[in-house]
Amino acid sequence: MSTPRDFLQVKQTEFPLSPGRILISVPLNQDLLFSRSVVLLTDYDEEAVAGVIVNKPTPFMLDRLVDGMTLNAPLHIGGPVSPDRLFLVHNYAHCEAASPVKPGIFFGYDERMLKLIEQQADPTMRYKFLLGYSGWAPGQLEDEIAHNYWVVANPTPELLFQTETHQIWRKAIANLGEEYAHWLKIPESPHLN
Repeated sequence: MSTPRDFLQVKQTEFPLSPGRILISVPLNQDLLFSRSVVLLTDYDEEAVAGVIVNKPTPFMLDRLVDGMTLNAPLHIGGPVSPDRLFLVHNYAHCEAASPVKPGIFFGYDERMLKLIEQQADPTMRYKFLLGYSGWAPGQLEDEIAHNYWVVANPTPELLFQTETHQIWRKAIANLGEEYAHWLKIPESPHLN
């Protein structure tokens, strides 16, 4: 890193876009919703490109916003599309309504799974409730990557379910390796410095 320009350079990874990848927002992305976000891609084909933000908590709890739910679980912002719909990312392989995204990471739920969560029937179950999702028109995400808004990476269940929500972006950057470590030194609001 010999110049400020080198410091701010975005080096793209070799990971192709596909369901189960994560999008890591570059540190200078100042979009209010996507700044320092990590998005889990759930769909990627010629008809649908969608995912959910996994590191943006809300101040609300599930039992306060969803009728009939008694579970006091935190809600997260999944994205700006359909913000009134509830989504679930989890590690539970036995839900028939869920789609596997990656080994140990599933997307979707049914009433039976919600009951299991409420009853705390499986102590190994990890999950994240999300309001809304993130979607892109054909070619839009590729254009955003070409303009250095995102880098593509592989998630792990540990990153999504065992890392504190406010640390997921930092941990995802650290997982990219030394070439990206300098991103962790960039202040969240550089214009205030």
